Amino acid sequence: MSVILQFRSHLLLLWANHKNTFKGCYRTPCALSFLLTILLSGGCKNVDKVSEQSIFRYNEDAGIQVLDPAFTRSQAEIWAVTQLFNTLTEPDSNLLPAPSLASSWRVSDSGKTYTFSLRTDVLFHPHRLWKNEQERILRASDVVFSLRRLVDSAVASPGAWVFLDKVNLNEPWISAPNDSTVVLRLKEACPQMLSLLSMNFCMIVPERLLQRGLNLKTEPVGSGPFRFAQWEPEVRIVMLRNSTYWERDRAGLPLPYLEAVNIDLIRNKQTAFMKFVSGDYDFFNGIEGSFKDELLTRDGLLSPHYRGKFRLLNSPFLNTEYLGFYLDSSSGHPLQSKALRQSLSYAIDRVALVRYMRNGVGDPGIHGFVPPVLLDRKVQGYQYNPEKAMALLAQAGFPAGKGLSELELNTTADYADMALFIQQTWSRIGVPCRIAVHPGGQLRQLRNKGAIKLFRGSWIADYADAESYLACFTTQNFSPSGPNYTHYADAETDAQYRKLNRCSDSIRREIMAQMDQHITDAAPFIVLYYDRSIRLIGPGVRGLHNDAMNRLVLKHVRKQ
Repeated sequence: MSVILQFRSHLLLLWANHKNTFKGCYRTPCALSFLLTILLSGGCKNVDKVSEQSIFRYNEDAGIQVLDPAFTRSQAEIWAVTQLFNTLTEPDSNLLPAPSLASSWRVSDSGKTYTFSLRTDVLFHPHRLWKNEQERILRASDVVFSLRRLVDSAVASPGAWVFLDKVNLNEPWISAPNDSTVVLRLKEACPQMLSLLSMNFCMIVPERLLQRGLNLKTEPVGSGPFRFAQWEPEVRIVMLRNSTYWERDRAGLPLPYLEAVNIDLIRNKQTAFMKFVSGDYDFFNGIEGSFKDELLTRDGLLSPHYRGKFRLLNSPFLNTEYLGFYLDSSSGHPLQSKALRQSLSYAIDRVALVRYMRNGVGDPGIHGFVPPVLLDRKVQGYQYNPEKAMALLAQAGFPAGKGLSELELNTTADYADMALFIQQTWSRIGVPCRIAVHPGGQLRQLRNKGAIKLFRGSWIADYADAESYLACFTTQNFSPSGPNYTHYADAETDAQYRKLNRCSDSIRREIMAQMDQHITDAAPFIVLYYDRSIRLIGPGVRGLHNDAMNRLVLKHVRKQ
């Protein structure tokens, strides 16, 4: 079986990368017919069912290092494993938890116990390590194994935080009373648990195959709409349609519609963009400085040159772009002054920043750290006010910047132009600043260790809940082990955060808005903008949408 699958994946690659070679064969029963017939199943299926319209192509310039969902952290990796694996729940169109592998659930014991009923028609992908077809059936024991694996110190998954502080590891916190029931027991109520269970870390893997030596990092086996076929590091990843996938569309037709997904791994984003424009890719994500002015108007619309050639999706994205201050009172650094931090915030014209540095891609960060879409009411942030900035600067003891030592703004090359914009903005009120550019990995290390006092950062929601953002400002989450990179410490914030799990949803949302306002007033950060997701879609692609989580869901996609 494995030899056939490998042969089929090689044939797919041959077709996917040398399609122009076969153009003259389209109307002849020659090598192409033979190639596509074998590609489908090794049997005699209708060749007309496979065509260029059945292969979805896109590029990942960020690269992919791992395909084990317990270790995937980057957007590129999460997008890939989303096609290969399923979770108990998944976000619906409103980002609320909806059934997936779990057909239903019941919450009891004051929100501390979740009982999930699993679907009984789910099969894991074919693999040589299965002893028989019956073994491929998803069982509750696979769910128990997958979620326990997250907190196993020997596995060392970066997703361990999902459960570590929520369950008692010394007790049977998760169990399977039978093959289709899973019981999850928490130490205390966790209203966001159903959303947490939809994360990539919580994707379900086959217990038997891992026990038999399967390496998920390089040979993933899941129950998702596509199955792994081949991975050429730094070149491409190929996935084929999972013919035994359990989901169907509203008309009762089996998903997915596509026969294959081809992910190129070209590091140069400009090269990938040109390949998209020439029709080699069906989808392109994001923009960068080298071509944003050519692609977009200042208002974030598609430039006239490209209108009609492809479609543009410009939608909200739960990503807050900000400047962070490292707050260490023992350092005596000028940035320990709240007045100075507020002055720097009022000095930035965020509307101009988004318009001229981002071509309108983003919403000015004039509210709190939490994107406003996640709260019932808007938090009052900092709008452009140079007069107030000057007054606060004087209040901090540095009138017109006199006596203030040079600040250092730490960033990466991708955001160097934005850092220059901010540097020039601050110079207008007399604040001296120099820019230090680091590789991304080095900047994260310096930030996590508290070795830099001022840094550019971004926070993308792990799940659609404001709590995901507020967790960045509790003392229990101090870096390097947690996401509180600013080391903001406030007893009231910690106390309010602890209340979140012990109140009704309406009260909880009000508490989160109060927390965001309180933290914003303390100014451990400067929100620059709330990001938006830019997607360019080929003219023949249908069913590819977007949401505020910026997910890539290909099971509903067709090509015409």
